[in-house]
Amino acid sequence: MRRLLIALGAFWGLGLAAGLVLPFDGPGGRALALALADRVGAPSPTIAQLTLPDTPWPQGWGYVLDDPHGPAGARLAYEASAADWVLVGRVTADGWLDAHLYGPAGPERARFSEPQLLADWLALKVGAERRPLILEPQLDGPLSRLLDGDVEGAARALAELTPRARARLEAEIAAVKGLFAHGPDLAALGLPPGVVDYWAHHKDPEAMADAGMGPVWKAFFPITRDDRPAARERALALLGSDRALDLAGALLLLRALDDPAWVQAARRLTAAAPELTLGWEELSFAAFDAGDADEAAYALERALALDPENDLYWTNLGWARYLQGDLPGAIAASLRAMRLAPNPTAAYNLGLFYALARDHERAFDRYLEALRIDDEGVTPMALEDLAKTHRTDLLYWQGFLLERTGRADEARQAYTGFLAEHPDHPLAPLAREALAALERVRTRLELLGFRLGPLDVGFEIGTGEAVRPLLRAETDGYLPSAPVEVEVRSDAGVVAHGRDEVTLPPLTSDWTRELAPLTVSEPGRYRVTVRYAGQRVEAELRVRPGHLARRLLGQEVVPLGLGGTPLLAPEELAAPDGTDRLVAAVLEAVRAAAPNAERVERFAKPLPAGPFQGKSVAQLMATADAGLVRRFLTAALEQPQLLLEQDAVNAFAAWLAELR
Repeated sequence: MRRLLIALGAFWGLGLAAGLVLPFDGPGGRALALALADRVGAPSPTIAQLTLPDTPWPQGWGYVLDDPHGPAGARLAYEASAADWVLVGRVTADGWLDAHLYGPAGPERARFSEPQLLADWLALKVGAERRPLILEPQLDGPLSRLLDGDVEGAARALAELTPRARARLEAEIAAVKGLFAHGPDLAALGLPPGVVDYWAHHKDPEAMADAGMGPVWKAFFPITRDDRPAARERALALLGSDRALDLAGALLLLRALDDPAWVQAARRLTAAAPELTLGWEELSFAAFDAGDADEAAYALERALALDPENDLYWTNLGWARYLQGDLPGAIAASLRAMRLAPNPTAAYNLGLFYALARDHERAFDRYLEALRIDDEGVTPMALEDLAKTHRTDLLYWQGFLLERTGRADEARQAYTGFLAEHPDHPLAPLAREALAALERVRTRLELLGFRLGPLDVGFEIGTGEAVRPLLRAETDGYLPSAPVEVEVRSDAGVVAHGRDEVTLPPLTSDWTRELAPLTVSEPGRYRVTVRYAGQRVEAELRVRPGHLARRLLGQEVVPLGLGGTPLLAPEELAAPDGTDRLVAAVLEAVRAAAPNAERVERFAKPLPAGPFQGKSVAQLMATADAGLVRRFLTAALEQPQLLLEQDAVNAFAAWLAELR
């Protein structure tokens, strides 16, 4: 027998009541957890996982918990469930078993080479008798499917199992089916009081017990009534608790309320539950806000000790090291962040750090990499960081970033300022080349026409139609994020106006897009003017009398039949007789569906009120005429969701039923 390698902590003598084993992570982890639970008489790990109380914050447990299979996961599950003890863990890729047990005496951690050793250790800790562990590795896949809610997928594995494994899986499937039917007695399943209480009162948090998830849900509940003072009062009350769950809830709630006491909550959480990265992460933010780089670095080091693969923590540690004046440390941490997950903030920071170190080649590479991957709009912050150095030799890099984000005028100023202060700098020739290149840049703007729904209609539209200008911009350099203004003018003045904020990633040299819809109400000839980034283009627009079907098309409405296919193609709707065609198609579909409507109780009953009081929807469908259908389509023009969310027949029936 291979030996136990690590076992920490003291004997608890907890007894068997209301303890939980949660599914282990890793290969074979679900089957191992089930065998361990059976060994000590704990509830099914599958049921335990599926019934763990929900959090009052919408992001769920993952928002406060990096690793549910580590010490923090054991503690939060213990506190949320009010169990006597909770065991979590994982099976590593090389077969080791890492276990974390949490109970009244606090955390215990052990590492084993064999499942039986883990079972004996757990039995010793919780006061169970020593007996062999019955492990059925075949159950791992079906149990994983049960955890995903795939009961049928788990059941398909029954035929391939041994009789003993089959019987155990059948019991698991029956328990999960009962759970999904909302019928089981959770207490009878052996689940701890915090779980039973949560599911008994989750629709009325005020009735929850002052244990388990109760205190946290009660603190968040006033938010649902927009009672921020009560929520704040309850959050502050949670700060007196020693439970990690309460302190994490207080921190998140105070953050949501934008209450400065969140800093106190972060400090309390790191002191009471140093195994939670949430507290250290938030404490680092508080330290940055206070300008305390030393505390920020310390908090991030503690967070990284718990979660060493977190690229955000390495990125922020790089910045903390920079603020401490440790440029080599800042570069090392930022490089680690980029190796884990390239992100624009770390790349921009590296550009700055290398620029400060006068390593121009690496600065160029990192700034260019940041620009290429910047889909978060981080460049303004990078420019601000450069400006805060107050070093005139870094004006070159400001110009470098400004030029490549389309801010040509500001780039010229930065390059010019750099050359005025440092005419003999090694980067001066590049700055002169950049200024010359900026003078050669030409930007072209083209209005390609207008779109009516999915159709290109050129420069002829109809009155009342919501049409979208289609614009293209291109340049020899780079285009900026900037507003686009569109005006439609007659001799009397502006008749329609639109404004779009065009947000572009760095290094963009061309774009084509549909702009916000415009509507012109009177026929005639008009002049369209588009302005963007100092450029202007004009075109002539002809407006003819429109009709109902084209106006619906402008609202992205293409009415569907009962089968889900369009009653008419967009080209047919846009035709001169499109409205007549559409009315005829809807009328035909409605009349054809009338016999089926007679068999639907709510459509067969006489309407109690409205213009058709005493008649049923089914009768009205059978006797509908073109005028009634036209009224319906006109209503749909004002309420496009009538036809966007369902087919025309059901929309017509629903409209009749609600007509007043």
